[in-house]
Order: sequence, then C-alpha cells, then structure tokens
Amino acid sequence: MIKRLKLERLIFLICLIICLLVLVISGLDAEAMQAEIDELQYQNSRQAARLLDKQAEIEVLEIILENKEKPEYVGEFEITYYCPCSECCGKTDGITASGTLAQEGITVAADWDILPPGSKIYIEGIGYRTVEDKGGLIKGNKIDVFMDSHAAALEAGRHMANVMLIEEVNND
Repeated sequence: MIKRLKLERLIFLICLIICLLVLVISGLDAEAMQAEIDELQYQNSRQAARLLDKQAEIEVLEIILENKEKPEYVGEFEITYYCPCSECCGKTDGITASGTLAQEGITVAADWDILPPGSKIYIEGIGYRTVEDKGGLIKGNKIDVFMDSHAAALEAGRHMANVMLIEEVNND
C-alpha cells in the first residue's frame, strides 16, 4: 500500500512537471507569436504610410495638371528625420505646430518663413510631403521628415536633397 502511494505520488509529480513544462513552452510560443504579430503590424503601418505617400503624390500631380504650372525649385535643403518621441520632440502626443497629427509619409517640419505651413513640396529621393510642423532647430534650408519609428529616424540619418515647391499655401 505504501509503495503504491509513493508510486502514485511519483506519477503525479511527473505529470505536474510535464504540465508545467508544456505551459512554459506554450508561453514562449505565445511570446514568439506576439513578436511576429508586432512585426507584421509595423510592416503594415509602413505599407499604409507608403500608400498614403502615393495618394499624396497623385494629388500633387493632379494639382500640377490643373494649374499647368511647373513646380518651383526652392533649393538644396539639409534633410533630417524625427519621430514623436520625447527625445526628438520634447513631447509624445504627435501633434504638430499646425495642429495636425503627424503622419509618416506626409508630415515634414520646415522653417515657416521659407515654406509656410500647408505647403506641398517634393523632396528629391523622398517624395511628396506637406509642411505641417516646425522646430526650434529647423531654420533656413532645413527640413525634418517625420517617421513613426525612432530607430528608423536615426537610421535615415542626415543628407542634402533638392526641394521643389508644388503648392504654397498663403497664410497671410
């Protein structure tokens, strides 16, 4: 009888250990799945930003066709990148100086004395954007391109690019 109880306890402990191992392994699988889901959601948001960029490009081309005017060359600008984190912006709400919500593929910050808010521009190598923000360090021929990810903004770095004014909004 005692041997049988010991054997039952041993079997119970082995089953308990197996159940715990299964739980731990399934927890690790769940974490891996969540990481994959997060990556897919990030890729989806990047694709959505690209689609928005293409939509903006189409709208700009329609404006050009309507006005039958060539875009105005504004000059060569230093291009930098920022995101909605406190390190880049000093805040994290993503609201621009013009009151819009910053969007990757649309929003840039510029010196409003050169490119007023609402101006639609084309940045060589980047695409069409709208001036919706300004920054304390964005003076003269500098443009800060909004990105959703801090890592992507850092990776994009800093470079020079030609800028064309597609449509200027008169804010007088």
